[in-house]
Amino acid sequence: MRRWLGGAIALGAIGCASTSPRPAFDGVAAAVEARSGHRVAWDAGTDEDAQVERAVRAMLARELSPDDAVQIALLRNPTLLATYEDLSIAQADLVQAGLLKNPVFGVAGVPSEHDTLSPAVIGSVAVDFLDVLTLPARKTIAGAQLAAVQARVGDAVLDLAARVRAAYFEVQAAEQSVAMHRTIADAAEASGELARRQRDAGNANELDAANQVALAEQAQLDLARAEGDVAAARERLTRLLGVWGGETRWRVAERLPELPAADGSLEHLESLAMTQRLDVTAARREVEVLARTLSFVRSTRFTGPLQAQVELDPLNDGRLALGPGIALALPLFDQGQATVARVQASLRQSQHRLDAVALAARSEVRAARDRVVLARRVVERYRVTLVPMRERIVTLSQEQYDAMLLGAYQLIAAKQGAVRAYGEYIDAVRDYWIARSDLERAVGGRLGTTTTRDPR
Repeated sequence: MRRWLGGAIALGAIGCASTSPRPAFDGVAAAVEARSGHRVAWDAGTDEDAQVERAVRAMLARELSPDDAVQIALLRNPTLLATYEDLSIAQADLVQAGLLKNPVFGVAGVPSEHDTLSPAVIGSVAVDFLDVLTLPARKTIAGAQLAAVQARVGDAVLDLAARVRAAYFEVQAAEQSVAMHRTIADAAEASGELARRQRDAGNANELDAANQVALAEQAQLDLARAEGDVAAARERLTRLLGVWGGETRWRVAERLPELPAADGSLEHLESLAMTQRLDVTAARREVEVLARTLSFVRSTRFTGPLQAQVELDPLNDGRLALGPGIALALPLFDQGQATVARVQASLRQSQHRLDAVALAARSEVRAARDRVVLARRVVERYRVTLVPMRERIVTLSQEQYDAMLLGAYQLIAAKQGAVRAYGEYIDAVRDYWIARSDLERAVGGRLGTTTTRDPR
């Protein structure tokens, strides 16, 4: 009995495995930092948490850069913090897979007139022996599942980073667009006022004056819409950052970053994505989990529960009778065929999903790469040709206006055309940075940058 109790204590030590998801989270943090350069933190009630909060407040107090915005979101976004709990669940499943089922104790009353047994109770204990034999396989499967969850959580982190970066550029472009629309509205208002004065003085007809006033009103409406776009873009980024209250008064740089001098090699990005994207890694892990599960259910399909029992019987002469026993489920009806078929189908399904994820990843890389190349061409055309040409038209129009060879309306129209061209340039730069962010998301990691010069 002492030997049995010693064995039970040794087996019970298996239940001491930690349910803390910290090691799994540290693995996710390392993968994210290697791909994005950003840190992630999970509130654990330590001094480090206070340091993280101070760092977030410091970033919010200054002008945010795109990297600042991403870092704040990775530390504060509540949806991401909820996703981290998947690690806790998977870690708990891993610990559960390493635990043995509790032994079953039983007692039974004994009638006093029994010939051999004293009037007492019979005690028994039963342990599922198969549970002991399959413990290593269960732990292996649960460990593979934890690895898949780590990859999925890491992919969620990188996805949020890409969305924050795109939202940041949307805010910058919207705010620059407001400044541009405000300039256009001021010029249109001046043109409209001039038209009204000339009409009142009899130097312009009613139609010309009405056209100028209408253009001024349209410019004011465009400005109001642009201001609404800024408010909407700021709220989208605020939600992603996970800030509220006074923290929503964050600021971004007034101008979009200039384009890199070169995008570097855009070749072999598909192969890079296959090794770097965590959603592809997660899909591979799922295939591995189901392959191991199939092997497990095949090896145990005919066994079923296998119980080892020990029965303790008190005898009339005062001695105790200790006898072993065994209970085995006979696979007469359920031979595990349905379970095997189900896991086989799930494995085939996961393999097809892996193919689909890999196919989509390659397509996303190609599409994002093409968008980056096209966006760069558009920006360069604006920067090198159209914006300078519009500015040259303004200079020539001013010279002719000073020489009284051109009317005020034509000069104002030339200036409005230059401002609109620069506004379109802003949109083109925004589109480039969003396309680049999408390419980094598709590849699964950051791309290096060196900037060029703004045309102004």
